Parts: sequence; C-alpha cells; structure tokens
Amino acid sequence: MGTIDSFIPAGSKALETIRGDLTGAGRSDALVVISPPSSGAEKLGEGQPRTVVLLTQTADGALQKASENSKIVPCARCGGLAGDPYAFSRIQTGQFTISISGGSRERWADDFTFKYSTDKQTWLLDKVVRDLSDTETEQHNTLELTAKDFGTVAFQEFDPSTLKKAAALDDAAAEKAN
Repeated sequence: MGTIDSFIPAGSKALETIRGDLTGAGRSDALVVISPPSSGAEKLGEGQPRTVVLLTQTADGALQKASENSKIVPCARCGGLAGDPYAFSRIQTGQFTISISGGSRERWADDFTFKYSTDKQTWLLDKVVRDLSDTETEQHNTLELTAKDFGTVAFQEFDPSTLKKAAALDDAAAEKAN
C-alpha cells in the first residue's frame, strides 16, 4: 500500500490527517478523519458520521490500514449551533486522543483517549472525559471515565453512545441565575 490518499474512498475527503507514532514502534503512522460525500442538502443534526482510520507504517515505510471506527466523530452538521463537532485529534507515542464538541447554550465536549496494547495488537479505550457547561449560567459538569468504568473496549468496537454522560445541569440553579 502507498499514500494516505489511497485509503480514502472515492468521493470522500480527508478532514484531518495527523502523523505520529501510534504503536510506540518509532514509526510515522497516521490518523485520518474521513468525511463521506455530502449531498449538500443535510439539515442541522443530519448526515453520515465521519470515519477515523488508523494507518501504521511497516518496516519498509509502506502504510497499511490497522483499524477504523465510524461511530466516534459525528456528522459535520451534528454539533448543533456550535457547528462541526470535530475539534481535533492528537497523537502521543503509543496513544491518541479524539476530541469532539457541540451544542448551543448548553455545550458538550468529549475527549476519547486510546492506548496501544502490544498484547492485543490494537488500541484500547483508556480514558474518556465528558463535559457539559451552560454558557449563560457558567454551570459546569465533568465526568471522567477509565477502564474501571467501561472495561476493555477496542477502538474499532467503541461507540460513545454506550457510555455514561456528564450529569445534567441543575435547572433550579439556572433559574436562580436568571
């Protein structure tokens, strides 16, 4: 296999490509967030999710697809009034984090961190930080989850909708603030 572009389906486009060492092997791997083709007629909250593809570099420098997930990064119009929910991704040696956010008055944000397991030869969910805040009352709730909370979850099987969310903001406190 060759270039990153060879892993992007026809009609789709790379929303972001990040290079780094995904496995801890000292190679230049890649995390690619791929947007599917758009009809241009999607309404707010509608559309296909983006696919995150992990490419690892072989000893001879070629890239190969190691894993993918189409449940983490929502559609471009699924962030509410805040816009596109994809915020960023970052790679640190042997791990990566994907950050999404959205909302309007109530803003939500999720960071999903995966670490490479040499035993399982895949990336496992390591930590989740879910945040909910009110832009008017400045109320804020954060929930941090680790493997003790969700067990062993491989990147390709991870679905954020299966996790607990940050606690709802206190409506009574919000009314007092008004």
